[in-house]
Amino acid sequence: MSQPARITPEQHRDQIKKYAKVYPAYETYAAVLKDVLERGCAVAFPEALVQSRPKSVSSFAEKCARKFGKYPDAVNQMTDLCGARVIVQTLEQVRAVRQFIEANFEILESDDKGLSLSEDKFGYRDMHYVIQIRPDRCQVLGITEAEQNSIDTRRAEIQVRTWLQHAWADTLHDRIYKNPLDLPLDVRRTGALLAAIMEEGDRLYNQMADDLDGMIANYTAFAKRTDVENEIVIQGLILQNERNDAKKPGLALKLARLLAACGEYNRVVETLDPHREVRDANRCELLQDLGYALCKLHRATPQSAEYQRGVQLLEESLAICRQPDRVAVVHLRRQESLHARVLWRLGWALESRRGQEHRARECLREAHEHEPGNPYYLADMLGLEIRFSSQADLPASMRTLIREACKTCLAHAAAGIELPNAFFTAGRLSLLLENAFEAVGYYARGIRHVLDGKHCIAPDALETEVSWLYSLDSGKKPDASHQWVHDLLAVADRLKSKTTGEIGAAAEPQPRALIVAGGAAGIAPKTLAGVRPLLEKALEAFAGRIISGGTAIGVPGCVAEIAALLETRGAKRFELIGYIPERLPHDAPKDARYDRLVICGHERFSPEQILRSWSDLLDAGTRPEDVILIGFGGGPVSEVEYRLALAFGATVAVVIGTGGAADALTKDPLWSRLPNLLPLPWDAASVRAVVTPTERTFAGPVLDDMATAFHENFVSISTGRLPENMKPWPKLQDTYKQANRDQARYAVQILEACGFAVREAEQPKRFEDFTEGDIERMAELEHGRWNIDRLRAGYRHGPRDDQRKLHNCLVSWSELPDDIKKYDREAVRKFPEILAKAGLEVYRR
Repeated sequence: MSQPARITPEQHRDQIKKYAKVYPAYETYAAVLKDVLERGCAVAFPEALVQSRPKSVSSFAEKCARKFGKYPDAVNQMTDLCGARVIVQTLEQVRAVRQFIEANFEILESDDKGLSLSEDKFGYRDMHYVIQIRPDRCQVLGITEAEQNSIDTRRAEIQVRTWLQHAWADTLHDRIYKNPLDLPLDVRRTGALLAAIMEEGDRLYNQMADDLDGMIANYTAFAKRTDVENEIVIQGLILQNERNDAKKPGLALKLARLLAACGEYNRVVETLDPHREVRDANRCELLQDLGYALCKLHRATPQSAEYQRGVQLLEESLAICRQPDRVAVVHLRRQESLHARVLWRLGWALESRRGQEHRARECLREAHEHEPGNPYYLADMLGLEIRFSSQADLPASMRTLIREACKTCLAHAAAGIELPNAFFTAGRLSLLLENAFEAVGYYARGIRHVLDGKHCIAPDALETEVSWLYSLDSGKKPDASHQWVHDLLAVADRLKSKTTGEIGAAAEPQPRALIVAGGAAGIAPKTLAGVRPLLEKALEAFAGRIISGGTAIGVPGCVAEIAALLETRGAKRFELIGYIPERLPHDAPKDARYDRLVICGHERFSPEQILRSWSDLLDAGTRPEDVILIGFGGGPVSEVEYRLALAFGATVAVVIGTGGAADALTKDPLWSRLPNLLPLPWDAASVRAVVTPTERTFAGPVLDDMATAFHENFVSISTGRLPENMKPWPKLQDTYKQANRDQARYAVQILEACGFAVREAEQPKRFEDFTEGDIERMAELEHGRWNIDRLRAGYRHGPRDDQRKLHNCLVSWSELPDDIKKYDREAVRKFPEILAKAGLEVYRR
């Protein structure tokens, strides 16, 4: 065998001398690579770690001696005399950095170490490049002429790896594979196992990060309005006082996104316009957000110069997305989402410009192609296609796609993102599928989000939906389902734009309004028989206006029957109104016992009657928060009625166990946790308590004295129970203080319902003549009041857990254990003593 070539001492000294002479150039090279790679990653991946170094003279000396056979002229042959390494989080980020390197350097060699591993091998998987700088990219990358001259055509190596790959390579690779020892098999197997685990970890990290980045890039979840407004102030201060100009565009984008969430597009323009010439990785998104804000501000004048400037900025952003040239590392997942979003925004902007409709359609189609799983792009694309197409019917294949898109919207809504758009888009898609009742329900849920006043909502959110509907119906009369949504949005707009007390023309306070909804022909006779006593107890105590179905069957007929009975007794204190279509179903005749029947709509019951009743209530000056709906079972129409009432802000109390829409509503994750939905036990006292809230008022100090007395009485008979609701009054939580105040107010109504009365007295006499029957009846009503109080505070039935707001006593009086009933009995026995604190004396009528 021939001996390997060996370097002579003279050759070794000569190589070292030559390398020492060019070493400063490699120092410059390393500094340039570190600067270029750090600045390139700064925007997309600020967490990326960039390392660079020139090979030290001593390290060169050792390698050129050992590798003389391969590199006889090492100083000119070795490619790793300067090296850089970029370490990032995921495989997708590795791909992004690779694209940047390949776009900006001369690639002499590239070696993906993962490709050299066979299917059953695991281990070293870095990406290696041998590069030279490109003179035509020096200016773009910020390499000075002096640096370029120093580096000249010298080569360097760049590695790109993930943190897990780095951990494997830096910790184990050399120890295992460059070890002169003959390592035991189990050591090598353990090393291979760790390599496999890390490779699988990289794959899963990448998959999860890609999914999450896709959601973050595409969808938005904003905190409550107060939190966003506070964050706007903080971000504004940070931007204002930032001294590093390079960081300002990124900070401006953060602030602009918050402002856009609140619909403050004028401030978005003020924030972004000073940075419109930025040339880093923020440029594409910054131009897009600025252009969109300009178009939003000037939507009413699409031919204006400022609207045109907005369109031009969107066009420029789109051009950046399309160009292969990379002046900085880009977040690939976010870049794809930005590409789709700018297409969607440009399509939206061009839609209102004459002669640009075809281009608008193409933009929306392309946006959908980039993000086929995005339901919002799909809905807008289909709306525009239908508008400009002579064929309104969708092909069967599209219906499947639309159903899946609707499911995505509901998943987003459940996750609290893209609200209220998720609900509105589900409504749009349901209209396209001709599921009219579902569409109205989804729109109603979105409206609830708009009207609750807690979240940041674009001021034109409702107007956007109206525009989409008009676009869909362009040139033709809206069909019935579209008209229902139009009417629903009109009611919502009234509620959104009017302040309290300005809803209707009435100057005087209006009678309270009660809506009684539920099953008609479909309700089971046994269920209806159980509902009747609940309604009878509630309606005999109600004064005001009652709205129900107007027919002689089911719940509407039961209401009419009770009204007629109360009238014969001279005890009816309400007006009963029914809303019915011109043509009633054959099994649901109109009921003449109603005081007034309002005819609207042509055939069968639909959302039209419900919307008309709400429009009439608003015309009369009734505020939605003063409306109570009580519901029993019901079908699709009742379901819409419940949801519209919840959307507008009324109290909706449905009795659990009555089946149909009532029970389904309490299990629906998109509706069940709304604070104005009360799932009632099948309990007459609870129904009565929600229908007839107390009207008795007391001066604040007197009320607190009474409430304190109720609390002290509760504590005295509750030793051994959970301590949180038994603290002294000054330290008691607000929820329990309010409960005691409500108990004090309601005490008078309980007494009056059981045959007693109260009167003012300078020295009230203590009433001690309650019978056991009196106590039992009053205790039952007191428990009903307590049920409603806890339900309004957000509690639901379940094993006792105050943290999760669950309580096992939210049941009917008949289901309440006797050892718990004693607390209600003891409480009502104290009524005379406690009312005396307000100067009131109890007597039997």
